[in-house]
Formats: sequence, structure tokens, C-alpha cells
Amino acid sequence: MIVNNDHNDGAREINKTKNRQAIIEAGIRIFIDKGVSETTVRDIIRSTGLASGTFYNYFNSKEEVLVAIFDDFAKEIGKTVRDDNVQPENFEEFLRIKLTRFFKFVSSKPEIFMIMSNNHNLVNNFSINTPQIILEIDYLKEEISDYIKKGVFPNFDVDLFALVIRPITDSLAQEMMSQKKIDINKYTEKCINFLTKGLGV
Repeated sequence: MIVNNDHNDGAREINKTKNRQAIIEAGIRIFIDKGVSETTVRDIIRSTGLASGTFYNYFNSKEEVLVAIFDDFAKEIGKTVRDDNVQPENFEEFLRIKLTRFFKFVSSKPEIFMIMSNNHNLVNNFSINTPQIILEIDYLKEEISDYIKKGVFPNFDVDLFALVIRPITDSLAQEMMSQKKIDINKYTEKCINFLTKGLGV
């Protein structure tokens, strides 16, 4: 009897991806319903229908699930924000393109910001500088630095920009999501105004 190992390996990989996604989706639901501090690993496991041993094949704690949620979110945002060949004529246009895409994406994924809003103190104190978030900020810094070198953008402190961009955009995104009517343009311009004046650009 010939065993097709490639087929078996492929099926295992698909199953691993499905299990991990099931745990993350359960984590999102439970964190929103109960709050991060009240959620237990058992709650997440029960919501997935998976065995407890399966959970621990992927994560060691609920905190690791939370990191994975933000990490996956950052990866999706990065793809959305970077996915174009548009060449901005200046820094403000660059910000408008990136921020419009960011706020549109956020408005399509309200569950992430519900976790942040419902657990504001805990999430603020919790380290959510996940590997993917750090990587996405580095990509942004490289992109801006390249435009500065080309003379398209004025010379400003890129490290300072990288330091302030997340807390500003996160705060404005949470404010935007709390409104009855989501106005992406309003918050894009609000963010641009704050950033350009703060950086002296």
C-alpha cells in the first residue's frame, strides 16, 4: 500500500490552520462578551469545541490568544495599507492614502476595537507591541525614509512619527467607532492635521 505523505502533510497543515483560527475567533467572541480579565482559557476552549490539549498545541494562555488576535489584525492592516502602486506627491497625500485605508479597514472589523474599548485599562497596560505590529511600523518607517531621501517629503523625525502614529490612530479609530455615523473622511483629516502640526511638517 502506497501512502501519500504529501497529501497527509497538506491535510494536517489545513487542519492546524483551521484549529488556530477557531481558537482566535472564539477568543474574540469571549473577550468581547466577558472582558479579557474575566475570560479563562476554559471559556475559550469550550467555545471552540476543541479538546483542551488541542488549545495548548497553539497557545499557552489567554494572553497569547490576545497577542495573536492583534498580530493577525496588524498583518491584515499592513496588507491593506501597503497594497498599491500610488506615488504620493507629498507627505500629506501619503498620509491621506494610508489613513483612509486604515480607517476603512477598521470600520469593517469593529470586533477588534470592541475588545480594546471594552478592556481599555487592561489593553493599555498589556503589551500589544506584537512582532507583526513592530514589523508593520518598521515597513512604514522605511517607506517614509525612502521618500525623504528622494526629496518627496520634507526631512523630519521618522522615529518620532513611528512613536506617535499608533496611539493617535488607535485613539481616533476608537472614537470613530463609538459614533452612530462613521465618518472616515472626518477622522482621516483630523489625524492628518494632528500629525503634520505635531511634527512641524
